[in-house]
Amino acid sequence: MTTDQLEPNDLEEGRRVRVEWSPQGGRGPGGDATGEVTRVWRPEDDVAEFTVELDDGAVNVYTDYRNPVVERVEGGLDDGEPETETVGRLDRIVPRGE
Repeated sequence: MTTDQLEPNDLEEGRRVRVEWSPQGGRGPGGDATGEVTRVWRPEDDVAEFTVELDDGAVNVYTDYRNPVVERVEGGLDDGEPETETVGRLDRIVPRGE
């Protein structure tokens, strides 16, 4: 791991990050999203989930799996029951400037 990468336990609300993932099923291109961490759920000592809010939606990452799951949330977080889609497995988290 290079020094510019973050671990889920390094995250805090308000921090800007880029999340990069490999595609679900291992086929095709991966993806990435840059935004602000708006939710960090830490039920015990370690982060189990976090949310990165984007201009056009959000990305939820579930870190309590051996290969953390990345889920895209369409339409934002305030629209009642948003549509979600699992898009891949977390590769890395990179800090971003303002």
